[in-house]
Amino acid sequence: MRRDREDEKNGVPAPAPEPRVDPDATVAAAPDPDATVAAAPDPDATVAASSAPDADEGPARPVPPDDLPTIAVVRAVDDVADGIDALDDPYFQAAAPDELTSARAPVSIPSPVQSLPERRRRIPRWAVALLAVVLLAVGALVALYTYDRELWGGRTVPAVVGMGQEEATETLEDLGFVVQVEPVAADDGIGLVLASDPEEGRRVDPAAGITISVASSRVVPEVVGLDVERARQALSEAGALNIEIGYESSGQPADTVLSVSPGEGEPFLSSDRVTLVVASAFTVPNVLGMELSAARDLLAQGGFSATVSYVESSSPSGTVVGTSPEVGTEVAGGSSVELQVAVTYPRDPYDLLAYFDVAPRALSGYLAQEGFSPLFSGVSVATGNADAGYEGPGGELLRLSDYPETGHYGGDASRADVLAQGAGVGGVRYAFSSATLPEGGSEMNEDGLRAVMRACRLEGLEDTCTHEDLVAPVASAGEGDAAPSPSFVCGVGRQGGYVWSVIIGGYDGQVRVVALAAPESHFAGVDLSDFGGSLCDYIAYIDLYTG
Repeated sequence: MRRDREDEKNGVPAPAPEPRVDPDATVAAAPDPDATVAAAPDPDATVAASSAPDADEGPARPVPPDDLPTIAVVRAVDDVADGIDALDDPYFQAAAPDELTSARAPVSIPSPVQSLPERRRRIPRWAVALLAVVLLAVGALVALYTYDRELWGGRTVPAVVGMGQEEATETLEDLGFVVQVEPVAADDGIGLVLASDPEEGRRVDPAAGITISVASSRVVPEVVGLDVERARQALSEAGALNIEIGYESSGQPADTVLSVSPGEGEPFLSSDRVTLVVASAFTVPNVLGMELSAARDLLAQGGFSATVSYVESSSPSGTVVGTSPEVGTEVAGGSSVELQVAVTYPRDPYDLLAYFDVAPRALSGYLAQEGFSPLFSGVSVATGNADAGYEGPGGELLRLSDYPETGHYGGDASRADVLAQGAGVGGVRYAFSSATLPEGGSEMNEDGLRAVMRACRLEGLEDTCTHEDLVAPVASAGEGDAAPSPSFVCGVGRQGGYVWSVIIGGYDGQVRVVALAAPESHFAGVDLSDFGGSLCDYIAYIDLYTG
């Protein structure tokens, strides 16, 4: 009651007296099922909010803020124990007497208490930082280990230089590399790896691929049909260092490659000679300086025929020194070209050793030029060499035979020019005439021998013999004591692979001078046992005693 009076003094209206409830009164057991009930409160909230009071219930209470939750409380009358308990419950409202028998709608009462958020336990910042450092360190170690094991970040290119192609390819593919092979022309080490790209030791993505350079044989490229300069360039790029050009008359455009040797696609070394045969117009090819046989072959390849003439020249004997028409002249295909061949003719008809260096056809022309005419002619069946006799303008006699040591002339009287037909020279015998006899050459002594030697340009005298010291089966030369006996002096020598001899003498006081020469091989098989082992005695005997 004191509190009520204090409230009145302070201007606060006193609450209406709450009627007492008859405990025996009948109270509605439940509210009207059709009545509107406030929504269930938020379970986490502890503050109740009241709704606005009815007009019959006295002055309005303060309305809590909108953000505070409200709790609807429904009490039954029989929940009230007594008036004192009701006064102690600030949220209790007594029901009016006329309402005790009916249900009343729930009343929302604002809660004077607001719950505080639950306080969470927090990890110290230093612990968070330490954990982050540990995690980073572990991650770095794992990354380093897996990188070192090449589980990521590419693979290291292994050393494959020097391996065979198959072994290197297998090694790289086992590591996951995509391998491409690039052939590189080489002279040796065929099939071995020369380099890799990327090079060994680099770490790269295997899927990006790796190229290995493998030594392969050089192969002649396709050059037939190209012009000569493009063909030469292609061969140089293939590694050819020794390229030779030959020309052949052809209907193809000039300077077109007709063939290559070795052939296209064939292997070669850089030091090998590679020959290009190039088309040229029908012009006389350059055969100057070539041997006669080679020049003839080249003309034949170009579609030409060849004739030969010999000219005395200081050039090597047997080489071409000129052509007619001249080299480079355009002519019709199949034309004849004269080849002018150098020859070193004998300076004199008795320059015996020079006969062996002159081509037979040239020698035929030389003898005709010197006035020699054929007496008889023939060809040795065994050797194909000439067996022919010629008479000079002064009566001198020349015999070409495999047996020049004998003065017996054979052959037939056809007088065919066997030299012009190509018969060779196996030996030479020359009998001087008075017109050609050198001064002092008729003396039957060593001085006479040397006079003839000088005229014939002979050197290397080795042995001499005369009729007085001859060792030979002379008894067969005549019949008894009445047989004539010659007087003579004979000398024999060797020079430049040939055996030569000079014989001065004859029968009945007649003196004839003969010089002869033949290859050493001709006398190598002669049995000299009947002649005291002397080649000089053998030659004198054959010449003077066997007719």
